[in-house]
Amino acid sequence: MATKRIIPLNQIEGVAVGGTAKITLPTNVRYHGICLEYNTDTGGGATEANMKLEIGDVNIRLDEVTQRRFNPKQLFDINRTKKRDPIVGSGTPPGFLPIYFSEPQRLNTLAREATAWGMKGVKDFDIEVNILNNAGQVPSLRGFAVVDDVQEAPAGIVKWKRSTIQVAGTGELPYSLNLVNGDSHQGLFFFETADGDIDDILLEWDGVKVSQLNEYQQAAFIAGYTDFAQVSGLVHVPLDMNNPPDALRSVKEINGQRQLVQEVIATLNMGAANNVTLMRELVGTPD
Repeated sequence: MATKRIIPLNQIEGVAVGGTAKITLPTNVRYHGICLEYNTDTGGGATEANMKLEIGDVNIRLDEVTQRRFNPKQLFDINRTKKRDPIVGSGTPPGFLPIYFSEPQRLNTLAREATAWGMKGVKDFDIEVNILNNAGQVPSLRGFAVVDDVQEAPAGIVKWKRSTIQVAGTGELPYSLNLVNGDSHQGLFFFETADGDIDDILLEWDGVKVSQLNEYQQAAFIAGYTDFAQVSGLVHVPLDMNNPPDALRSVKEINGQRQLVQEVIATLNMGAANNVTLMRELVGTPD
């Protein structure tokens, strides 16, 4: 049945301050999204600020291999670029961590569901949530998943890869984005330590200039030419804007032969010597 259903997350264990909660998920359905519900007795409840203080990394795994790793700030801000604001508490209501597998920014249902996570051939699907100590709070964790019964392998899923770009000074800093497994780049998210650290970014694909905008041009481009939203302290380079979607590939065809792209480089022009956290959205098969 392709009708979407909303099911509770029933297998959650290890919810404790300073520990890692584990959510075990069934592998007989296809996933469009998972929403984690967090609550705390900290003053104010599960506000955005409290969730950032009390939840560390969230690790989404297929067959014990990480496919996405992020913290609440990274999740909230990437979702904001897709016009999905955080759903957080104020006082007694809980806060939520919405995780999208069917990409919400895509323009039609068929395109969105192309990235749903099928489970055919997957033995284990779980999520690890690190719960940080914020003055000894009492946490709770629940949630739900949006699923259907389509049986397909997880091909063309969107993975997130996080890395830290070490910045020793101002000026130009080239950073390699090369891939070796045939994935495609859907989007690049450069998290600045302080808003405005990055003056501009040049992105090149085997010598072809893909994007070169300063921070003001980037904001104008996002607002005027995409369906995304601008987020302070985050430089977003979207690479999947066609309909149907067509991300920036790591392979190309030359004389009928498929070859790996030799060089994908982002050159950051840094206005401040602060490290940058890069989150890459990659479309491909599971790692």
